[in-house]
Amino acid sequence: MGKARIGIIGVGWWGTVGHLEPLLKDEKAEVVAISSRTEAKVKQRAEKYGIKRYFTDYREMIDTCGLDGVVVATTPNMHYEQSRYALEHNLNVLVEKPFMLKAEQAVELAALARERGKFITVCHPMIYSSLMARARQLICNELGRLLLVEAHFSQRTIDLYRSDIPGMFGQRGDDYPVPDSHSYADPEIAGGGEGHAQASHIIGSLLWLTGLEPETVFAFMDKQDTQVDVVDTMTVRFSSGVIGTITANGMTPPRTYRHTLHFQGENGYLFLDDASHTITIRTAQDNEVRMYRVDPTMPYRDMLPPNFVRALLGEEEMLVGTEIAVNEVRILDGAYRSAASGLAVKV
Repeated sequence: MGKARIGIIGVGWWGTVGHLEPLLKDEKAEVVAISSRTEAKVKQRAEKYGIKRYFTDYREMIDTCGLDGVVVATTPNMHYEQSRYALEHNLNVLVEKPFMLKAEQAVELAALARERGKFITVCHPMIYSSLMARARQLICNELGRLLLVEAHFSQRTIDLYRSDIPGMFGQRGDDYPVPDSHSYADPEIAGGGEGHAQASHIIGSLLWLTGLEPETVFAFMDKQDTQVDVVDTMTVRFSSGVIGTITANGMTPPRTYRHTLHFQGENGYLFLDDASHTITIRTAQDNEVRMYRVDPTMPYRDMLPPNFVRALLGEEEMLVGTEIAVNEVRILDGAYRSAASGLAVKV
């Protein structure tokens, strides 16, 4: 079989460094075309990266380029419309997180993908690591029935929510892709702040590691001095009876990062610290704590694109399935509704 023919919708910051650049390195991928609503941007990217076809209308790209799949890397408010159009034209779809802004959109697109015999899923590069694979194995094989889960993500993103792009990225050259100033700061474009931009990472990890299905969500969110949420806490009851907390903070000092998950089961506990690449576990059969240190074999963003490419070619399945994308949106949609109403929300 030949190369997977891919189009990229959205070539801003992450669409470029997280998708376009890695896909161009993959010997089994052909980036046939790219699109952006901004003509100067898409033309500059096409010239810089040697892409022969570029468009300001993603529909024209899909209609004319004979693609196998598309990457949707635009702002969150555009994900549903663009993903639906791609599925209706029989393409497989990889969507940047947040997958969708509303649960009903996610459910609808999952059903449409099944109807068309295609796949649609969400971009979660953090799951593509040997650390996550080892933790999933240990949770499944050693903890027994889960009782309690805790997940936390923190990183300095407040500058994005304040529209302070130099504060986030420093002074960059003109050819370095950075987000538009409003992409993360305007709720009409971004949906939310820390929940959609960052907590989505940890929620995806939690769901992939456990297979849990959310049932009820209660959340508090603090906007600080912005229009979107910056500090979040969510409590989730899952359908199996497991109770969990998810916290995210975008107002940390510069160069600080925390990504941790804690699982308690009937037979023991496991603690995963992504920043230090370590797993700590102790079960009823252990006399002392066991620690695993797992070094990532390659950068996160270089591991997701090959999986997408090979899924398009029918050589493997996507590691992150559609059900994770849908359940992640159920949690986040419920959390935003709960924070607005002050009530627990069934999801």
